[in-house]
Amino acid sequence: MAQSMIVLAFIISGVWMIVTNRLTLESFAVGLIIGLVSVLLVRPKDVNLRLVRLPRQIFYLIVYMATLFWDILLSGIDVARRVVSKDMRLNTGIIAVETQDETQNGLIAALSANVITLTPGELVVELDDQHTMYVHCLDVSTSVMKADGQQTQRLKLFKRILGRD
Repeated sequence: MAQSMIVLAFIISGVWMIVTNRLTLESFAVGLIIGLVSVLLVRPKDVNLRLVRLPRQIFYLIVYMATLFWDILLSGIDVARRVVSKDMRLNTGIIAVETQDETQNGLIAALSANVITLTPGELVVELDDQHTMYVHCLDVSTSVMKADGQQTQRLKLFKRILGRD
């Protein structure tokens, strides 16, 4: 656990240097202090970072971000196409999507709900005991066909990013 916290503090320090646009030793030190204090206050139990596995976790984070970007792009185009068409072809409704996480981890459920809400055309309106998400969709028939497969893919990536695979 201590190793994960130190690695996470170093990552926060790197992000701090990027956000402040100061790549100096002083900026790194400030970021490291902020990272250590943050990690000590929050004590994340759901993240399993190890230096040996970190490159693999970063790779899966990049894969996740690329997948998310692609999903947002395609959904945005679909919503824009519906808005400019005369009939909009809406088939709205709410579907239930299982998180598919056998541990019923709150972090994974929250990340899944967030990703679904980020994509245009879908919105998580309820999360039931961190196991079932109720999603409002612009096109229920399309969303029902894709929902389980997309959640399976998300779950695999989240587990790999968090070091649980």
